[in-house]
Amino acid sequence: MFIAIFAFMPTAYCGTRDNLRHALSLQIGGGYNLTGHYYYKGSNPDNRRLNKHLAFNLRYSFAFNPQTTIGQDYPTAYQGIGVATHTFFAHRSLGTPLAVYLFQGGRILDFSKSIGVGYEWNFGISWGWVANDATRSTCNAMINISLPFTWQIGSGWELSLAPTYTHFSNGDTAFPNSGIDSYGVKLGVTKRFDNIKERAAGRKYISSHPSLRDKHFWERVSWDVLVYGGWRADRFMSNGKFCLINKPFPNWGAQINPLYHFNQYFSLGASIDIFTDTSANLYNATFDPATGKVSGYSKPSLWEQTAVALSVRGEIRMPFCSVGVGIGSNIIQHGYDMKRLYSVFGLKIFVIKDAFIYVGYRLSTLKYTRNIMYGFGYRF
Repeated sequence: MFIAIFAFMPTAYCGTRDNLRHALSLQIGGGYNLTGHYYYKGSNPDNRRLNKHLAFNLRYSFAFNPQTTIGQDYPTAYQGIGVATHTFFAHRSLGTPLAVYLFQGGRILDFSKSIGVGYEWNFGISWGWVANDATRSTCNAMINISLPFTWQIGSGWELSLAPTYTHFSNGDTAFPNSGIDSYGVKLGVTKRFDNIKERAAGRKYISSHPSLRDKHFWERVSWDVLVYGGWRADRFMSNGKFCLINKPFPNWGAQINPLYHFNQYFSLGASIDIFTDTSANLYNATFDPATGKVSGYSKPSLWEQTAVALSVRGEIRMPFCSVGVGIGSNIIQHGYDMKRLYSVFGLKIFVIKDAFIYVGYRLSTLKYTRNIMYGFGYRF
């Protein structure tokens, strides 16, 4: 769904596809996987450590011509759709997943007319995994972050070398969920079907946008109102072992998030977060040793599974999308499950100027996935 919407948004934003610049690229990347789980360490059908990762990517991207408003505000930004095949050299143990993803990036700094460094994020879905003792899901989210160094080698041709981090996980929608973290590099070649070379924004990243310079404080503030839902699996600790509950637990919430816009790139603000998790504060669990699962439990009232919190939020905004991060604490809470700090990572995809689709992760104690968030919102 996100990919279909993303594909049609360029025309909605700039009025005509003639104002777009197009490119195709091929990438190959390799990495080293952190292997903490016993399955990855060698207790698997391949009887070896699963610490190697290789990926092949085919990608289409577009950017805006300099004469457009978006092209002037974001001179080096690009976005697009990619497909990738991943191998861990262990088909029996992990499969050979295929991924489809959205990506967005841009140059941060130019060292010369032909050499620069930038950033890029990828977010998508991968499928074709083999369910195993470490990861139950055959379909997992894929997140990739990289810092590409680029070299323009000819008219419309560009080489790139990028240190990269890749994460595969189901977001605790099912257990077990021992995700894979891979660190490595990727090489790429890009063919751009134009001869336009825009310089990186440089100081514009920290300077005020002309449309904001004469505005007072509150004129620079927007309000993002968001509602979301999701689900997660749950588990109890019994005799030092995790015991699974073999069912999904729904969760939902809302956020009211004022943001102060320093310029077209960076925003900072706060958020009031209301969150209900139907897996929180379960009690009187009955463990079945024969199955290794929880066979019964008691649930508190919804009020005891709801928290109200305050968080600090920051966002990086580019065409169509903004990537945000936040850290907060519950101020109205009930039971052990809600007495925790949390962090939030989210992607807003603006389908029209002020309405957006939201995909996010909420982590408890700043490191453990609490739930995935799927929602929609509006910027006032």
